[in-house]
Amino acid sequence: MMKQIMIVFLITFGTTAFAQHQKINFEQITIQEALKKAKEQHKLVFVDCFTEWCIPCKQMEAGVFKTDSVAAFFNSNFINVKMDMEKGEGPGTMKTYAIGAFPSYLLFDTDGKLRYKFVGGMPAAEFMAHIRKGMHTDNEESKLTARYDAGERQPDLLRALVLLKIRVAERGIAKKINDELMAVLTPAQRALPENWVLFGENRYAMYLSDVDSPNFNYLVNNWKDFSVQNKKDTVDHKMSFIFRKLAGECLEGYYFKDKPYNKQAFEQYKAQIEATEMPDKMQLLVLIDMAEAAGRKDYSKVTSLFEKNASTFSEDNLRIMWPYITMCSVIPDYKYPRAKEIADEVIRRTKNPFLVSSCEILKENQIRANQPSGKSN
Repeated sequence: MMKQIMIVFLITFGTTAFAQHQKINFEQITIQEALKKAKEQHKLVFVDCFTEWCIPCKQMEAGVFKTDSVAAFFNSNFINVKMDMEKGEGPGTMKTYAIGAFPSYLLFDTDGKLRYKFVGGMPAAEFMAHIRKGMHTDNEESKLTARYDAGERQPDLLRALVLLKIRVAERGIAKKINDELMAVLTPAQRALPENWVLFGENRYAMYLSDVDSPNFNYLVNNWKDFSVQNKKDTVDHKMSFIFRKLAGECLEGYYFKDKPYNKQAFEQYKAQIEATEMPDKMQLLVLIDMAEAAGRKDYSKVTSLFEKNASTFSEDNLRIMWPYITMCSVIPDYKYPRAKEIADEVIRRTKNPFLVSSCEILKENQIRANQPSGKSN
């Protein structure tokens, strides 16, 4: 019996060990050399575009690329090339194929035509689904690109391409095509439900309809048109989210890393909010006042506005507490004035346990900051 158990163990261990040694065979050759070799062997070329510091790249290398079934498929069907985007041929490849995220994957036919591109770390099943899709000459991405290159500018085509280009991290190209799309759409067409994806809150928003983007400015200046075609609550939620995000980024300092303080910009934000019928627009005006004060580094004004208005804030707007805590933490030798009063009011109103915990930390920070020098708990 013991001998049988040992045999089963050895067979199982041996099979597992063998499987763990399977990996995609990446060749140390250029893309041109890979294309020549692929033509001779009637294969496609797969290029893994990576950087040494990319964590998802390392995870793919250690996991998916060493999965037995994946490795066997790739070694049978592709000439595989792994290319560091910061060395050798990498920077040129990165520019030519608009690599905007790592890892990125390129599939070429034997004539050197890019057949398919996708990005990101992912499980083996999802990775293989992309690969099998990309191997087809008539995959959707290739067809869309071919139509665009042939001069087509139908709105449905342009919209699909904008979203595709964002998914493959070609953000500059996506914005260019978005501008083309806006130019061919009438105001009434822009507000249609099928185009809400270009303005609403979704996976594409940070590239298309974020703070100060043309799409968001158009939305907030034409919100009535969008509310007719889409639910007003949905439109209000989007606008409120962006202005709340703007205020948070100002308190955290991120907003001012990209642009200097400009009082007129904040006056414009307030004018946009005033022209809406968002249920929380009075609260948002306060948040913008807090943001403007943060831009002037008038932290006492930020605190005064928060303390005065916290009792009127909705659950969503109470989340300004997190950026406020960040703001306080980076002010040299800050004594956290009125921190307890603000924190207690937020705790009284919120149902968010994480926000409550953060408020308790803020109060502890105030106590520590005001202890006599050399004294600690």
